[in-house]
Amino acid sequence: MALLELDQVTKSYYSDDLTTQILRGISFTINEGEFVSIMGPSGSGKSTLLHVLGFLADRTAGTYRFNGKQFAEHTDEEIARVRNEEMGFVFQTFNLLGRNTVFENVRLPLIYSRVPEGEWPALVDQAIAQVKLDHRRDYACSKLSGGEQQRVAIARALVNRPNVLFADEPTGNLDSASGGAVMDTLQHLHEDSGQTVILITHETYTAEHAQRIIKILDGRVEADFRLETRRRASEGYHK
Repeated sequence: MALLELDQVTKSYYSDDLTTQILRGISFTINEGEFVSIMGPSGSGKSTLLHVLGFLADRTAGTYRFNGKQFAEHTDEEIARVRNEEMGFVFQTFNLLGRNTVFENVRLPLIYSRVPEGEWPALVDQAIAQVKLDHRRDYACSKLSGGEQQRVAIARALVNRPNVLFADEPTGNLDSASGGAVMDTLQHLHEDSGQTVILITHETYTAEHAQRIIKILDGRVEADFRLETRRRASEGYHK
């Protein structure tokens, strides 16, 4: 079933009399349960595309449907709800509260959700278990390694059981061993629970952990193909 559908999506920014077009007619569909890498060099438009996909910015023209509903059909309140409850975000910078525990950081999105408070502990523990950090549950995040902190960020993104997990350069601030652990976590989430994962990256090696690669260049889709054999993090991760 189609989860994200883009048809001739463009995105431009305006400043005085200057128009800068970033996305130039992007079209593709991502189905539920796919692990897709959106790959491109710096300046290719992949970050702007992530903002459109994640309801962080509206497109200038074209059609974007998430779960069958167009962006333009949502009110501001609905957009905020979709971002919090149906989408999970993991960024290059972990954005954790260093003095708070793993449990407290993972719990944060639930505070702004409609989930009854009595269900929070079980959901938090489940998300922590998914990234294999049970043994760090009550540790302050400042005491964790970079790779562990990124896995906490992944757990936080998963706690609302989103339809899609967006990972924006999740290994960018990590060494090779930690980056491998993060990619291994994303692969297991996809394989074990069928989690839809969209990975934004400029690295070929990282992109090849997905099932499918969409290459973006100069605001256009340059290539869209499936991998017959994808890389495994256990093979060794290279920056």
